Amino acid sequence: MINPIYGTDVLLNAALWVAERLPEQDRRIHKLFKILWFADLLHLKQYGRSVTGDTYIAMNYGPVPSALYDMIKGNCSPELRVFTQYDKGFFDISKKCNMDYLSESDVETLQKAFDENAKLSFDRLVQKSHSSAWNSAWKEGENTSIRMSEILDEIDADDEIREIVKNERETMAALSVKNG
Repeated sequence: MINPIYGTDVLLNAALWVAERLPEQDRRIHKLFKILWFADLLHLKQYGRSVTGDTYIAMNYGPVPSALYDMIKGNCSPELRVFTQYDKGFFDISKKCNMDYLSESDVETLQKAFDENAKLSFDRLVQKSHSSAWNSAWKEGENTSIRMSEILDEIDADDEIREIVKNERETMAALSVKNG
């Protein structure tokens, strides 16, 4: 589920930003997902919001951004089908990132997560992403959503960040009731 405040444009362009920087032979959805996970954790800890706004689920090889995974599999509207040749974990892209959708802090955090994780092996990314938030959801079963409270605990979020997240979630709930 994507955060309605963010919309799919930020998620899609954050993913494209990362994908453009991965060498073609290294464009695996696993690597893309883990770089975005770590970017979201960094941004959440620093600014009180994730970059992507996506909901992560616990899967065997670590956290997976749910809405992005659906986009990559083609389970989305035609205008969001920019991931091509999805085969055996590899993908390509048919569109370039539109930087208008990413903030300065988004790009800064994406770059940091990319620099720290792009060259890590599959196994190292699995090990690094199997942390407390993932473990908590995994105990409930594969494909369980990773709770924001667990993510906030994992990043050791301070009270100010927790309050920002709480207020955003209340706004999202109010918007969904109003629009529902």
